[in-house]
Amino acid sequence: MLLRSSILCMLIVVAHAFAPLQSWRPSTTVLFEKGGGGGIFGAVGNFFEELDAFVDDATSRRLGAGSAFYGKRKSSFYGKEDTMKKANRGRPDPTEDYQGPAQGGYFVWNADEETGQMKPVTRMKKKNIERNPNYWDRVFAKDDD
Repeated sequence: MLLRSSILCMLIVVAHAFAPLQSWRPSTTVLFEKGGGGGIFGAVGNFFEELDAFVDDATSRRLGAGSAFYGKRKSSFYGKEDTMKKANRGRPDPTEDYQGPAQGGYFVWNADEETGQMKPVTRMKKKNIERNPNYWDRVFAKDDD
């Protein structure tokens, strides 16, 4: 009897040495951080928001080093300390968003002689193809209302 109990104790000690017991901690991922409701339903809603932002980043070529050219990322795929992540993913910002043309990929960035700002121009004819300058005025007018 004593031999059996000592063998059992040794097995428990050996088992704990290879698989230590840990107490359960709630997850600290992005899914549980935002206030989108509570519990599992809030986490599911946050999961789909984050998935949508990730797919948007992937299709807009903002993953990896693409964020330097195509605008800052919306998703938290690279973590909280990502310097190339937008401050607020739902708010347009000309300093963080892509400023190039909406269609066509054959353009280069040239400095404007008057302002010094970089403007997208066609490669052959050097025609300015940037967005309508009133675009950001319309976007920010919606914020003021």
